[in-house]
Amino acid sequence: MNTRLEKALNLEPSDRVPFLPAIYEHKAWFVGETPSKVCRDINLFTTAVLAEYERVQPDALTVGIDVYNVEAEAVGCKVTYYPGNDISTPAIGPEGTIFQGADDVASLKMPDPKKDGRMPLNLEVARRVVKVLGRDVPIRGAVSGPFSMASSLVGSEHLLMLTVTHPGLVKDLIAFSAEVIKRYGSAFREAGCGVIIFDSQASPELLSPAMYRDFVLGPTQGIIKYFKQLGVQHVPLIIGGNTTLMLDAYLETGANNILCDAKADIGQFLVKCSKARRAFRRNLDTSDFLELTVKELLRRALKMVKESKGYPGFILGTGVVPYGTPLANLIAIREVAQEVRSVKK
Repeated sequence: MNTRLEKALNLEPSDRVPFLPAIYEHKAWFVGETPSKVCRDINLFTTAVLAEYERVQPDALTVGIDVYNVEAEAVGCKVTYYPGNDISTPAIGPEGTIFQGADDVASLKMPDPKKDGRMPLNLEVARRVVKVLGRDVPIRGAVSGPFSMASSLVGSEHLLMLTVTHPGLVKDLIAFSAEVIKRYGSAFREAGCGVIIFDSQASPELLSPAMYRDFVLGPTQGIIKYFKQLGVQHVPLIIGGNTTLMLDAYLETGANNILCDAKADIGQFLVKCSKARRAFRRNLDTSDFLELTVKELLRRALKMVKESKGYPGFILGTGVVPYGTPLANLIAIREVAQEVRSVKK
């Protein structure tokens, strides 16, 4: 499948800029249900992903709704699901964490993707979507990054404190998380799709670049190397926030598709990604998506594409699309991508 996205990942010129909106909990909107209901129902989840493709026509699809919960839940964390018409995204609160830091990491259960938590459900959705759309569009299964999964097991603030008080314990916990992620990602590979790694808890806005190198870089490199050995050619690593300060380490992870979020410096990404021959996705800020006019969205998207200076590895994306975002807004961004050709540098 020599897709438009694959050409961008290989830094090859294409007919237009690839379009990858970050649609996760908003998937549920396409079927008129809540994220809490859709993420636990194979039929609704599958229908939502297929509807996303039909209506938005992105250049890749992600099988994932509450992308940071699945692995931790399979280990034993409690996810809060919201009843009735509550459209809140399921989450693991402080009361839902399973590891307090006093226990040995070896006491944690290594989950089986075929039977634990919602892993089997997500894998079945992936199989169904691949069966329908696998020849038309790249499909990736969502997995957590190692620091984000560790944060889910312990709680973000508690984990950051442990990096100071018990750094060895944190490294053991991240190593455990990395093994869970490898097993889950391998199961997605068996289901016929690729993987996409989400690790925004490792953002420089939460974790210093030096700490990223000390705690996270090595395990992340190991995960990506493992996936590539399984035959996953393209492994995106999504770290939100202003990652400019950690860009060198970000590129060292081995991910061939990284994220230049709305707060990051696109100039630095262009220079360093070009030198490293790496693709990057540039995100539109979605914090005011529900209020923006189509005209303003068109202006912002066009400005962002122009800032890419024709870099063939540029991908037009968005931050996480809020539940209920009007379809016209997403179509407007897609139209900008369709109108702008990728030019070889």
